[in-house]
This record gives sequence, C-alpha cells and structure tokens, in this order.
Amino acid sequence: MNFKKIKIFLFSLLLIFFSCREEIISPDNPTGNINEPFLTRTGNSYIFSINASNITATISDNTFLNTVKSNIYSIIADYSSGYVEVEVKTSRNSVLYSEVFENDTRGTLKSINGSQPEIIVMNFQNFTGKLKVTLSSTQ
Repeated sequence: MNFKKIKIFLFSLLLIFFSCREEIISPDNPTGNINEPFLTRTGNSYIFSINASNITATISDNTFLNTVKSNIYSIIADYSSGYVEVEVKTSRNSVLYSEVFENDTRGTLKSINGSQPEIIVMNFQNFTGKLKVTLSSTQ
C-alpha cells in the first residue's frame, strides 16, 4: 500500500511541475515582455527599453536628471515596421532633442548642453522592434 501512495505522490508532483511550467523571464529582461516598457533611473542616468510589437502609443516620462550636460544614446534592433519618434524636452516643453527612427540603428549618440533634460517622449506608430534609449549626465 505504501508503494502505491508513493507512486501516486510522485506522479502528482511530476504532473504539477510539467503542467505549470512556463518560460521564466526575469523582470529586468525586457526582451520577453512584449509592449511593456522597462525603466531604470539612477542619479546620473535614465534608461528606457521596450520590445514592441505593432504598438501605437505615446509615452511621456520625467527623467529626474539634474544636469545641463547630457548625452542621449538610442538603439533600434529587430526593426520590422512603423516608426518611433524620441523627443527630450525641458519642463517648459522646449525641444532639446528630436529624432525619428524607421529602421535598425546600431546607435546614435547626441549631446544635449545648456538645458536640463526633464521630459522624454516616445511616440510609437505601428512600431515593431526593440528600442533602448539612454539619457546620461556628462558632468
């Protein structure tokens, strides 16, 4: 009788383990989370990344950077459709940086000097691809 209970218990454990198994994606890995932006803020940088699939949305966020000298670095990978416009603005909506991406980009690096980059806006139009934008202080 004990042997039968052990077999049933082991079979139940195996059934539960294999039936509930999903691909596990860590929360800080945006490559598996479709259309869910991932943000990282430190005292000196703001990083936005998204694995997008046919997304049409405008995302506006505060950078919380306290600097008047910064760099913006943008990368597009696995692009297949649409476009994304990235803008960096002051608190008074003065545009400090604006660029439209419509294809894979190994990386663009631009300097922003003389004004505080407080707001970042990403305007996605039917965009499919992986976007990563890093805004960092150079002071």
